Amino acid sequence: MFTLLVLSFTLFGCSQRFKDINATAYEAIYGSDDVQITTSYIQDLPYSSMFAEINDQGKIFMVLAYAEANPETQVQQLKWMSSDRAMITTENSRIVQTLLLPYENLVSIENNAPNFDVSANPKSQQWQSRYDWQPDYRFGYTAEIVRSYIGSEIVTTPLTSIETKKYIETVSFPALEAEIENIYWVDSNGRVVKTIQSIGPSMTQLELTILKDFNGQ
Repeated sequence: MFTLLVLSFTLFGCSQRFKDINATAYEAIYGSDDVQITTSYIQDLPYSSMFAEINDQGKIFMVLAYAEANPETQVQQLKWMSSDRAMITTENSRIVQTLLLPYENLVSIENNAPNFDVSANPKSQQWQSRYDWQPDYRFGYTAEIVRSYIGSEIVTTPLTSIETKKYIETVSFPALEAEIENIYWVDSNGRVVKTIQSIGPSMTQLELTILKDFNGQ
């Protein structure tokens, strides 16, 4: 059983809705400051879900609110939302936008990341991106990113154990003379099953663990 911080959910106009959740499930999500989420509850809930942890302050259970294509790249975006309208948007679990997080938010990122090299001998990969943050209108910061494979690791969730390849991405911001490191655990199909990411230098860190993946991604 998992003790989680309360994060309730409002889902708007999408294929996954809460209007048909029974009273027991509603009470489990909304009715307590100390929600007990069991493995069977996660398994039986008919929604894609994940754990999120903000700055190591405790796990939050989140469900998928929207799934839609990035209008510029057509890459599938998943939007995970809370009842107070906080939102984390991901592309293959890469955080590309946040809204109403407690400290600062990632307005957008140019997600130019190549697919993960999940071959027997993964090679280093490099690319550039651009970050925009709020508050203070911090827009247009170029990032130079290097991805390296650092080994194999088994990721265990409440529902399963998954063999993964582990990668670290060093994200350097020349204009800020600063860098961050993001970590990804990736299955044999190239899908991220767990990740630890900072949205920017000395900014919010998010740990995401996928519990039930979105089949339409």
